[in-house]
Amino acid sequence: PRSDIFFMFDQALVVSKGEALYFGPADTAAEYFNRRGLVCPTNYNIADYLLDIAMDQELVAKAKSYQGSDLDEKAAISTGHQTHAPGNNISRRGVNGNSSDITRTSLTSNEQSYETAVRIDSGSIDNNSTASGSDSVSGKKLKTVYPTSFLTQLQVIMKRNFQTLVRDKSLLVLHVAVAIILGLFIGGLYFKVTMALAGFQNRAGSLFFMLALLGFSSISALGAFTDTRTLFIKERSNGYYPPTPFIISTLIFDLIPLRIVPAILLGCISYFMIGLSAVVETFFKFLLILVLFNISTAMFCLVIAAGVRATGVASLASSIVMLFMMLFGGFMINSGNIPAALTWIQYLSMFKYGFEALAVNEVATTHLVDTIQGVAFNVPGSLILQKLFGFSLGGYWKNMIILIGFNILFIILFWAIVTLRLKERK
Repeated sequence: PRSDIFFMFDQALVVSKGEALYFGPADTAAEYFNRRGLVCPTNYNIADYLLDIAMDQELVAKAKSYQGSDLDEKAAISTGHQTHAPGNNISRRGVNGNSSDITRTSLTSNEQSYETAVRIDSGSIDNNSTASGSDSVSGKKLKTVYPTSFLTQLQVIMKRNFQTLVRDKSLLVLHVAVAIILGLFIGGLYFKVTMALAGFQNRAGSLFFMLALLGFSSISALGAFTDTRTLFIKERSNGYYPPTPFIISTLIFDLIPLRIVPAILLGCISYFMIGLSAVVETFFKFLLILVLFNISTAMFCLVIAAGVRATGVASLASSIVMLFMMLFGGFMINSGNIPAALTWIQYLSMFKYGFEALAVNEVATTHLVDTIQGVAFNVPGSLILQKLFGFSLGGYWKNMIILIGFNILFIILFWAIVTLRLKERK
């Protein structure tokens, strides 16, 4: 950069072939190299001269061979200079180095304070190397100090995610369009179902199909997270922000526009076309289950995406697990007829809790009225739920709480995996 732009930098790091030559305030870099016999020519850009030093091995050797006196070392401390022996790896803060020594320095220059956390990998430390301006603390991990506050980090990341969502509208538009089109399709396919025997089957089938549609559309969370994972790892390794603001922003911009909004659109369009219960409370309870179910399946996919690096493997694993959850969801097989050795699988199925809650909410207070071979019958819907599906009549609130529990569990797992696993590996 131009010299005036260079002096706007707070700190400068000069590196030659992985070896640090200088790390400190930008406005004292010239003075630092002057004492080592490397004087920047008159009317010469200091930034260009620092690049010349880093690229010329003779100048590098001269800078490294300098042996300062105690007085000079004290002067270096007062100006905030840091010199490091060849081979030392420097990062802006010590985060997760194994057996690493962390040096914290308080740098004061031109009445401005600087606080920097520097990690020096053990095993490459030379006894003659110095970290001017601080004392080395061995075997201890100092708390990382980030350059901005938590709220600023969250604001910047959320702004970036919002801009990404607006610039690349394909995923958002596709989710909304699919929800509207399939809502119309489901409503047209099951239009104004009756409470006859065939109508009861269609009513249950429409509820389960909506859950299946939302469940498999949640697999898109895999690709969306994979696109930002690499960027997060690099920014985290550079000490820009901790995992928490990234996690919060990711959940907000994935769950609200891509999970909650499409689920509400799908439910609102198809509900009245199918002719489900006209009770207002029943309608909002129906939407609540759709939203909770869609969030839980999306969080499950995010957990898989965070834990499995290969997108293809994550996609295959999510699809297979989703199919097994559908199988044990209560529509394809009666829960009372599942072999004893496999009974436990149904309790891991989010489809079971979502479908049971929707079915109880819709059918528990209705009656099945039909005529078979001239014989009319009127059967309470609650009896069919118990005998045909094995559902509990008071299962709505219980299943809703379980879905909330799934959401909390997956959020905790996602936070733990992102915090503990998504780190730069060297």
